[in-house]
Amino acid sequence: MRTGVFGFGAPYGVFASIGLVPVDVTLHRTQSPTAADRYIEPFMDPFAASVLRGMVAGEFDDLDAIIFLRESPGAMIACQYAFELARRGVMPAHAPTPIMLNILPADHAAADRFNRAELARLTETLGRLGWVAEPEAEGHAGAFGFLVQAQSAGEVSGENAFDTRAGIAAGRTAMAAPYAAQGPRFALLGAPLGNGVLHAALDTLGTLAIDQQALDQAHAARGTGLTDALHAQAANPFAARQPKPLYLPAVADILSEHRIDRVVWQVDAHDDLWGWLMPQVRGLCADRGVGFTALGFLPRWPEPRDIVIGEGV
Repeated sequence: MRTGVFGFGAPYGVFASIGLVPVDVTLHRTQSPTAADRYIEPFMDPFAASVLRGMVAGEFDDLDAIIFLRESPGAMIACQYAFELARRGVMPAHAPTPIMLNILPADHAAADRFNRAELARLTETLGRLGWVAEPEAEGHAGAFGFLVQAQSAGEVSGENAFDTRAGIAAGRTAMAAPYAAQGPRFALLGAPLGNGVLHAALDTLGTLAIDQQALDQAHAARGTGLTDALHAQAANPFAARQPKPLYLPAVADILSEHRIDRVVWQVDAHDDLWGWLMPQVRGLCADRGVGFTALGFLPRWPEPRDIVIGEGV
């Protein structure tokens, strides 16, 4: 059977430890109206709305199940709606089975017991659907970590790094192309994006040395063996539900480690998470003498016409 996963910060190290290598469907875009649109509010997370449309339209019929990550802001809503659409007869019978997975980004004993119980429930549910664990399953930590370093070194463009990560996560063959970046060094922070259009625009102005989405993927994919992988989730400063105050220290490390000249910040119009952190990040940049540009609200799949930037951003 084939399993999909929806949500940012997919814990590939955790998945590999139980013999699972799911196909990431988070960035899959379904624009055409479907029967689901009657129930999708205009303020719904755009990634959640897209995956629901895709399920109803039959675009994931090659998957037997989709794991929805509670960690990701829109995933819980998407999973709840998937069950409700099925109850109302809107979701086709051949659509993949939705499964909620709640892995807590915490490393105390109670969280460890909870996370292991969640994974036991997941494997039991998948087993009933015909899943068999892959004994040599591997996550994407090596590939994601390499791309972070290559992008920071200017050896891979920001757009190409984004597309390569997306291809690897979606189970496609993907390879980064050689590149020689130069100019001011940018860090792209804020909410996750669905394509590399903004990355490409920043590539033309200098070196897009790092972006938060890449770091979240790389951190979440770490871990060899279940215990190590769960510790990696707890230590991820970019996890949406990270309970510890790790985000700002991590951004401070980004500014120094990647020699950032300017931070570029953007969020979705319906964001209720990352936007709250912008004043603190802007203040940190001011203290460090790093430029800060807020692009405001951007579509999650922006078009070139949505990007209004120039030299100096």
